[in-house]
Amino acid sequence: MKPLLRLFCGSVPLFSAIAAPLAAQQSETAQDSAEIAANELSDNGGRIAINIAAGDGNQQLGAATVAIGEIAITGQNAAQLIDTNSTRDRATSITIGAGALSNNSGMVSLNLTAGTHNQSANMATLAIGNSGVVSDQMLAQSSAPTDPAGPSAQALQPSNDRIDIDDAAFAGNSGLVQMNVVGGERNSSANTFALNISAGGEP
Repeated sequence: MKPLLRLFCGSVPLFSAIAAPLAAQQSETAQDSAEIAANELSDNGGRIAINIAAGDGNQQLGAATVAIGEIAITGQNAAQLIDTNSTRDRATSITIGAGALSNNSGMVSLNLTAGTHNQSANMATLAIGNSGVVSDQMLAQSSAPTDPAGPSAQALQPSNDRIDIDDAAFAGNSGLVQMNVVGGERNSSANTFALNISAGGEP
């Protein structure tokens, strides 16, 4: 766990804002299309949180809490609810280019979605306390049932959802990296992480 602790040392800021050219748009080949171009969102340090969505009714969450002190206490409580029973199908496309989201250090969160009524969440807590640590983390994801029950006639057709990730993407990252890449309809995906370190530096 020592590499994770290094993100709090030196001159690297704990929080950083990122502005980069991203595309989430309609295209001729896909109704909902999301892309991270080659080498974008790379070579950053600290807290990096990215949410990109193309489509309708998608929910995304990227949350991180850090506590350092005599008694370190962290808490997270989140709920994602989709209350529609729509089953309409749309063609989707997600592309991540070579070197994208690479060589970052710190706490990295990515939610990349194309489609309708999808849920994705990344949650992380880190507590470092001299006398004690307390962490509480809760995530709920729920969707209304489809009507009529079961897959739609469109869902029984061959998939029209495409995800293309270059082999050179996501290389060279260090620390905590959480990613959800979702294409389609009514999917739920989540990553949760909690680390408590008490006196003496032992988790």
